[in-house]
Amino acid sequence: MSDARTTPGTSSPAGDDVLADDDGTYSPDADTGPAEPTLTPHPRPPRAGELTVGWRAVTAATWVGVIIALAAVWNTSVQLGLSTWWLGPRGDPHPRLVQLLPFVAPVVVLLAAINNVRRLPWLGLGASAVIAAIAVGDIDRVPGLAVVEFAIAGAAATVSLASLTGTYRAPGADRDSADISDTSTD
Repeated sequence: MSDARTTPGTSSPAGDDVLADDDGTYSPDADTGPAEPTLTPHPRPPRAGELTVGWRAVTAATWVGVIIALAAVWNTSVQLGLSTWWLGPRGDPHPRLVQLLPFVAPVVVLLAAINNVRRLPWLGLGASAVIAAIAVGDIDRVPGLAVVEFAIAGAAATVSLASLTGTYRAPGADRDSADISDTSTD
C-alpha cells in the first residue's frame, strides 16, 4: 500500500500540487479527499412494544391535536356561556386543577410519545377512554360539546389502534402456528 502525499513542485497539468506515491510519481488512484462520513448505529436496538419513528411522530401529532381540540372546547364553552362539568358555571368556576383534568391524559401520552415509551398505543387507548368518560359527564349539561368531546376521544382512539401496526415485535413472535407441533395424542 502506498503512502500518498502532496509533493511540492510536482504539479498536475492544471498547475496544482498533486498527490504523489512514495517514489514521488503522480498517482491518479491516490485518495484525494477526506474519508466519507460513516453512519453511526442507533444507540440501542428498538425494544418490543415500541413504535416505529413514523408512528411515534403520528401519535405525538395526534395528541397535540387532542390538546388543541380540548382547548377549543374550553374556549367554546366560555364564549357561549355553556358550562361543561369540568369548567363549572361562569359565576362559580371549578378550581383550576379540576378545569385542567381533561388535559392530563393527553399530556401524559404526548410525553410518553416523545420519550419512546413501550406500549404507547395501549396508553393512547386508555387516554381516549378517559376523554370519553369526561364527555359522559357533559351529555346532560351541554350535549353539543359532549358530542365534540366524544369525537375527539374517537379520533384519538382510532389513531392509537392504527398505531398498533407500527409496533416492534419480539424476535420470533411472528412464527406461524403451523410451526408449532401438535402434541395431542389420539
